[in-house]
Amino acid sequence: MVVLLSGSPRRIYHDILDIIDGGDDKLKLQDSDTFIVASPVLPGTEKIANRAINELYKTDTHIHVLKNKELQSMHASEEDIKVLIQILNPKYFVPIKGEYQHFIAASDVAKKMNINDDHIAIVDNGEMITFKDGKLQSYRDSITIEDVMIDGLGIGDVGVKVIDDRNQLQNDGVVIIGMTIDGKTREIVANTDVQTRGFIYLKDSENVVKGIMNIAETELESYKNKTEEDIRDVRQNIKDKVNKYIIKETGKRPVILPVIIEL
Repeated sequence: MVVLLSGSPRRIYHDILDIIDGGDDKLKLQDSDTFIVASPVLPGTEKIANRAINELYKTDTHIHVLKNKELQSMHASEEDIKVLIQILNPKYFVPIKGEYQHFIAASDVAKKMNINDDHIAIVDNGEMITFKDGKLQSYRDSITIEDVMIDGLGIGDVGVKVIDDRNQLQNDGVVIIGMTIDGKTREIVANTDVQTRGFIYLKDSENVVKGIMNIAETELESYKNKTEEDIRDVRQNIKDKVNKYIIKETGKRPVILPVIIEL
């Protein structure tokens, strides 16, 4: 019996791990089975692919992994396109899979199959073609399009602010300022703690950390006498002032997270 797993490379590798972990009740690996992995490792799938293949080798199954250079391209070959044109005999040819360079290559194949230039439409992102009474119109409309961000299982739900924060984390790191105050008196009841990740090496920049602490503690001290202020206002003030201080001292713009615990 032959069982085929198909889908996107990332989905396939998740399915492999699910089978190994026993999450698939209908499919169990046995020592007499041969498992052939013929899915290309694409950018962004390296970690899950390596994990799945490593876990496969821990089983008693016979494993055969095809390398990327042994696999066919994910785009149709010239002969594939010729066969489709020969079978379907289309009046118009509109390539849609791949980048613009692939559209040009596919249209060249269509010309070899005697499809006229005026019956081939190459459409760029945002362009719209119109057919009227079965005939391709010469004019083209266009619409404004934007990139669609994919984050885990979510599609299109990643905002610009999230992307900016991630870029900021990647470039300049994060500074977390931890403070504890009495909820009634607003007095500081514990030492201020400053933690950084990807920002500076603490032992070499004690003066910067001390400056951050002083700013945060000074702002909290003034909070005691400002009954109209909310704790959220204090956090924002600390964030703004620490941000200006860090830019002045280091030229960096880390993500600043003031955490104030009220007891």
